[in-house]
Amino acid sequence: MSLSSNPPDASSPARRVRWLIFAGVFAVALAFAAFTDHAWEDYYITYRVSKNLATGHGLVYTVGERVHAFTSPLNVLVPAALSILTGNRSDELVLWLFRVLSSALLAGAAVLLYESARSNYLSRLATAVLIGMFAFDAKIVDFSINGQEIAFMMFFLALALHVLTVRSDWTILKLGLAGAGLMWTRPDGFIYFGALGIGFLLFDAGRPIGQSRLGLLKVFVWAGALTTVLYLPWLLWAWHYFGSPIPHTIIAKGQLKFASAMEPAQRLLRCLGFPFGMLVGRTSVGATFLPANALLFGGWHWTVVLFGKTLACLCGLYWCVPRGRPQGRAASFAFMVGHFYLSCIAAYAAAWYLPACAILGIFAFAHMMQHALDLASSVPDPRRIQARYWRTCIRAASAIVVLGTLLLLVGSAYQLRVQQREIEDGTRKQIGLWLREHAASPTDTVFLEPLGYVGFFSQLKMLDTPGLCAPEVVAAERKLKSISLPKIIPEVHPDWLVLRPAEADQIRAAVPGLLTETYSAVKVFDASERIASYRWLPGRAYLRYDEKWIVFKRHASPPQTKASLDSRFGTRTFLPSTLLPM
Repeated sequence: MSLSSNPPDASSPARRVRWLIFAGVFAVALAFAAFTDHAWEDYYITYRVSKNLATGHGLVYTVGERVHAFTSPLNVLVPAALSILTGNRSDELVLWLFRVLSSALLAGAAVLLYESARSNYLSRLATAVLIGMFAFDAKIVDFSINGQEIAFMMFFLALALHVLTVRSDWTILKLGLAGAGLMWTRPDGFIYFGALGIGFLLFDAGRPIGQSRLGLLKVFVWAGALTTVLYLPWLLWAWHYFGSPIPHTIIAKGQLKFASAMEPAQRLLRCLGFPFGMLVGRTSVGATFLPANALLFGGWHWTVVLFGKTLACLCGLYWCVPRGRPQGRAASFAFMVGHFYLSCIAAYAAAWYLPACAILGIFAFAHMMQHALDLASSVPDPRRIQARYWRTCIRAASAIVVLGTLLLLVGSAYQLRVQQREIEDGTRKQIGLWLREHAASPTDTVFLEPLGYVGFFSQLKMLDTPGLCAPEVVAAERKLKSISLPKIIPEVHPDWLVLRPAEADQIRAAVPGLLTETYSAVKVFDASERIASYRWLPGRAYLRYDEKWIVFKRHASPPQTKASLDSRFGTRTFLPSTLLPM
């Protein structure tokens, strides 16, 4: 134990620190929300379901169609409850109340991490790194205030880490609640819960809790049983209501797998080589601590990418250190398992999935810093000068990491402020309002990829790709064994198309007459000049990808026969930005 370590206590100064951490993280999250006003595209997918529930139409995206068009139970039920409590008067008020609640959960997660740090003798420096990285992580903060479910994910993962590292008479109950909370937050929550369990068992990191590996295993078995009991009611109800226990969003995303399917031998090799792949391969690891989609679209300085990838690799490989701190190694191993799931099993590593790995990496990195401090303190007395030198280097490295994380948060905040103003409110929302005004009836169908803003503000029938709310699209993809837009569109015969120029060009190349003989361009929404007017804009390419949209309307005359279109199909496949693997 380092001489600078701080044992836990219940003194008044410690209580003040807890309140300061809570207030600080809460303020950072709300300040980020106020500055950016960012509302993520997918929030409006879920909120359309929430609003239908709150207004008596059921837990559905399109009234009258029981489609499980959301993934997180909490992320649909909490906004619905807030809408009911506010009398369904203001969608903006619901979003802000949800932001306040999420900010409080994020702050509570930070306090739980602090308690775990103090109970396990992390020094003030290591604790500051832990709380600083967590409070300033760009994706953790953004996806906690932009309408996504990440604040819930952070709270329940922090609770699991707290339970596994701090003694309590209620360990099984609290761990079961953490597991159930993760499942109610996202159906893949068991992946991270299980990864933590394997990590703590593998490195014997739960000895203070379970006394032995066998004791800890019993704790996990009982906690798992409690998790099942607490989550089972939702699973059974969803099965009854929607006809399947599996969210339709997961089924639709699963359609993407055949586009890049691997042979079993390839999958096995990738599994065995994943630790090495984190260093050289194309995995989700490098994006962990970077702003959303920074690697996918670029536009950030190369030093930012180097910073994020180096930090993530250190977190992902600390479990390999033979004499590392067991709890840090366990979290590091869970970090790697989480990324293996996102990179090799999940349909794609969406930006809002990464914070679940980030909190594990941050926890591991704090223990890594404490390990380095302990090594420096163990240097014999004759080499005190060298020990002081190494401690100074460790402090400097810690300061660089926290400061770098803060600078990325600031840069991301500016980028998202512009994105919200020019892309979300200035373009996609306007497309939805325009379609609502010009549609022949509420049953008009719209084919597009970005379902959120356009779907919510138009309130029309959406035929999205890959079919998150549209079983018709999933059925067409299965029938055609393709996710190619030129093939899917004639199969589902939408009344409207909302396409990026690149998508329209792909369709013209594959089926030259589809966008002239069957559809006509009727409106262009173009924010390119506004985006170009910003002299400094980190991650500009991310905004440019969505800066221009073309709306097509189907002709009143009957469409071409499918046989004549099939004869002209190309083979190219387009994967939209939110669906590309990271």
